[in-house]
Amino acid sequence: MIPVANIKQMRECDRYTIEELSLPGLVLMENASRAAAAEAIQMLDGDVLGSLVLIYCGKGNNGGDGFAIARHLSNNGADVEVVLIGETKDLKGDAKTNCGLFLKLDGIVHEVVKEDDFPLTEEIPDLVIDALLGTGFEGRVRGLYAEAIEHIKTFYAPILSVDVPSGVNAESGLAVEPVVSADVTVTFGLIKLGLLLSPGRQYCGDVKVADIGIPPDVVDKQDIQQFLISEDDVKFHLPRLHPAAHKGDAGHVFIIAGSPGMTGAAALSAEAAMRSGAGLTVVGVPESLNPILEAKLTEAMTLRLPENDNGFLTKDALSICKERIEWADVVVFGPGVGCDKDTVSFFEGMLEKLDKPLVIDADGLNLLADNPELFSKLPKNTVLTPHPGEFSRLTGLSTTKIEAGRIEIVRKMAKKWNVALILKGAPSVTAIPSGDVIINTTGNAGMATGGSGDVLTGIIASLIAQGLDVKAAAWMGNYIHGAAGDLAAEELGQQGMVASDIIKFLPKTLKTLS
Repeated sequence: MIPVANIKQMRECDRYTIEELSLPGLVLMENASRAAAAEAIQMLDGDVLGSLVLIYCGKGNNGGDGFAIARHLSNNGADVEVVLIGETKDLKGDAKTNCGLFLKLDGIVHEVVKEDDFPLTEEIPDLVIDALLGTGFEGRVRGLYAEAIEHIKTFYAPILSVDVPSGVNAESGLAVEPVVSADVTVTFGLIKLGLLLSPGRQYCGDVKVADIGIPPDVVDKQDIQQFLISEDDVKFHLPRLHPAAHKGDAGHVFIIAGSPGMTGAAALSAEAAMRSGAGLTVVGVPESLNPILEAKLTEAMTLRLPENDNGFLTKDALSICKERIEWADVVVFGPGVGCDKDTVSFFEGMLEKLDKPLVIDADGLNLLADNPELFSKLPKNTVLTPHPGEFSRLTGLSTTKIEAGRIEIVRKMAKKWNVALILKGAPSVTAIPSGDVIINTTGNAGMATGGSGDVLTGIIASLIAQGLDVKAAAWMGNYIHGAAGDLAAEELGQQGMVASDIIKFLPKTLKTLS
């Protein structure tokens, strides 16, 4: 997995490399600028000679990177002009050194100390580079820096941001206009949290991580516990069928779901489990709903369960479920099951004796929120899959506070509840009791549709049934779910997507990954 740094960890990597290993900061800046310049050349389709490149620089190290990039592009034949917010005489350290080098090569620097100082460029630039504000930025961009961002927005040209788009908080992802909206962001050393969290991620474009010479041992010293899933991670762990396998070898999934008006949730979870590779799937539903499920489902089996007068599960269903729970490799509880008091009694009774992996979603989460004493009864191999609203009910925190501290709050609650915890959203994150948080960036806005979470539940259950531990199944299920949604959006568009479209693209997704 790809380590993701918070700002403190990234600064310590830089400090240790410079002070303890005696690798000069100017060398790190040179490595960074070379990588960014190489990306700039790619954005120019390799046609650098005579291309007009405007580079907007601040007075700090981010601006120092910009001056070094200007030198490299100028050396490759580009016509480069730098717009500096401030005066060259005020620059310090490595930024001053790189500005001086650029000027010695007859580089053009426009000093901006008031609004009228911004240069008027009649020619449309071929590329604009944002090197205004770096990882130390917090709050809202104001003054001449805000004016610089508004100038950048006026150009009909591709934009490359250096390390982080100006206006994006590299720690939290907070971004309040004005913000540079980049086509490509070249970030240095390690990817930063704020480039993956909303709303910051929407401003980054395609994020490229540049190796600037920080040794791996230095990164290891930071005890980083945030990671980004890569496709290779999923490919490595994906279950594979033995050539002589039969349906019993691919795992057994038992889903307890459904209530009046909510049979679709049960069907979607079951279909997703089957399409994700589960060998056998059984869906237990209130008995009056069984004919509906038998019509909806072809490959999955159904189990009629006792219900009360309102059509919700009762505690009497426990004895009938016992055999299927023993048969199953994983149990799913919650999709469309309702929150009736009789269902609470069933849920509590099931938890008292359950020693199988358990995936809880939807109404199962709402039952936990209403009955927090049940957290202590969860089996050790439990996966919870809330969206922000459900997570708010589970924790008592506002969705605003949750989104502002998505990583740390999910980490804390996974430890407290001793579960694998997925917080759905953009991005979806998975936290495990060890404190590790795994970030997933597959998926798209078209997946914000009813039933999408039921599909995710089925995928995760299927992976557990096929032999993955619950922690790996949680983050892998997250990735596969999003990847299938991306394929669906690519073919169908986001606007009209429904949850069953995600299921339709699961086989193609798994084929690609395998």
